[in-house]
Amino acid sequence: MHTSRTLAAAIFVLACAIAAFSQPPAKVEKHPEVSSTERSIREFFDSYAEDLRSHKREAIADRYDRRGVYLVGNGSKAFMPFEQLKDRYLTKWSGPKSFKWKDLSVDVISKDTAVVMGLFEWQDQDGTTFNYSYTGLLIKQEGKWRIRLEDESTEPSKAGN
Repeated sequence: MHTSRTLAAAIFVLACAIAAFSQPPAKVEKHPEVSSTERSIREFFDSYAEDLRSHKREAIADRYDRRGVYLVGNGSKAFMPFEQLKDRYLTKWSGPKSFKWKDLSVDVISKDTAVVMGLFEWQDQDGTTFNYSYTGLLIKQEGKWRIRLEDESTEPSKAGN
């Protein structure tokens, strides 16, 4: 009798151990997958940064809405038609010595519209570094993301804000 209880107890312990080890591991909570829309916008901004660093003037101009762009920031607002914007990039624009996006957030509004917020660091040819905040409204046109609105505001001055 004593042997059968010991055997039953051993079988029970073995069964519990097998059950415990055969359970799938607890699921690790993952961050939600990035949508294909967000991924394509992040790729847009990665290549935008590369175009800025490489001074690819035509490629930069090509990133803007063909109807024109609203340029806002630091207390101003202006609308610039696409042809004028393109001419500005091709003939008057001075590119950075270095450029880097920081802390970009993408808010997908629809499959064809998104808002991007973040910061960027721009170093001019003299080596002076400027920090800006950035907000852009992107609209998909002809299968490509294009900038409809940009706010590039400089960091507030430390002295008399």
